[in-house]
Amino acid sequence: MKIVVCAKKDLAGCVALNRLLAGLVPKHEVFVVLSDYVLDAECSNAYAECLVTHERGMVLDHILPWLEARFPQGNSAVCQTYLGLQKRYGIPMQMWGPMKSAESRQRMRALAPDVIISCRYDYVIPSEVIDMPRLGTYGMHPGALPDLQGLCSPFRAMEHGHARSGCTLFHLDAGLDTGPIVEIGWWPIDYGRCLLWNFVHTYFAGIDTLLRHLPQLESGQELTTYAQRPEGRQYFSYPTEEEFRRFTKKVAPLVWSQDYHEVLSWFLPGGLADAAMPELRAMVESLPCSRAGALAATQAHSKGSAASAAASREADAGAGLGNMISSMPS
Repeated sequence: MKIVVCAKKDLAGCVALNRLLAGLVPKHEVFVVLSDYVLDAECSNAYAECLVTHERGMVLDHILPWLEARFPQGNSAVCQTYLGLQKRYGIPMQMWGPMKSAESRQRMRALAPDVIISCRYDYVIPSEVIDMPRLGTYGMHPGALPDLQGLCSPFRAMEHGHARSGCTLFHLDAGLDTGPIVEIGWWPIDYGRCLLWNFVHTYFAGIDTLLRHLPQLESGQELTTYAQRPEGRQYFSYPTEEEFRRFTKKVAPLVWSQDYHEVLSWFLPGGLADAAMPELRAMVESLPCSRAGALAATQAHSKGSAASAAASREADAGAGLGNMISSMPS
C-alpha cells in the first residue's frame, strides 16, 4: 500500500513516528508529511510554556541538532531523529502548510495514497482530503472518545484520576474528533511519572492498535468502525493556568527531569548507559529554559515519591534501557 503519515515535529511526534514507521515501512511505501504549528494557548502561561518548550523548543532548536551532529549517519538506537529516520528507511519526509490549502490538497492528490494516517498532526484535514484514499483516512486521538474530545486529553485523564489513558483509532470525518471508532488502545497511567511521559506512552497504545488492524487494510478492506455514542461526549480546551497549577500540586509534574532524560536516552544506542548520555544530560540542563527554574516549578507534587523511583532507574541504567526497549519497537 501507499501510506501517507501526517505527523508533528516535536518530541512526542518524533517518538511516535519511530514506533509507527517500524511497523509500516517493511511492507509498504510510506510518505511522511510534517507539521510545526503552536497554538496560542500553548504559550498563554508559564506552565504551558514550560510544557511546549520541553516538547518542541528545546528539541527542535538544540537536542535534535545535537544528535544529528554527533550521529550524522544515524545510529543503532531505538529512536532516530527525523533526519535519522529518512536515512534508516530511505523514505521521503516533507514539511507542509495547512492541509486545507490548495497547495497541500494538490500535493496529496498527486501522491494518491491508499491510506492516510494522522498521528499527532497539527492541522485539520478537510473532507476533500479525507475522501481521497481508497481505504480511508484514520486518526489517532490521545484520549478515549467520545468522553475526552479536544486538546491535551492525557492531562484530563490524569486530572480525573483514571487508571489508564486511551488513544482512539478512528475514521476521520468532517467534525473534530467525531468520526466512527475502530478501537481504543489503552496504556496504564503511571502517576509516579510526569504528564509528558504519560502523554508519549498514550500514543504507543494508538499505534499498536493500528498495527493490529493493518492486515485488514492490507487485504483491501477499510477498517470496521462503530459510531460514537452521543451520551458522555465532552470537549476540553487546552488547560488554563489555574488547571495546570492544580494539576502540579495534586496530580503530577508536567515535566520531570529524570523522565525527560530517559525519553531522550531512547535516541542513543546504549540508552541511559550510553557514553554520550552525560554530555546530552549536561547540554539539556545548560539550556536557559531548563536553568530558569520552569522545570522545578512543575515538580512540586511528586518530588518525594517519584524521586526514589527515578534514582533507582538512573542507578540501574541497563534495566532502564531494557524497560525502554520493551515499550518501543526494535
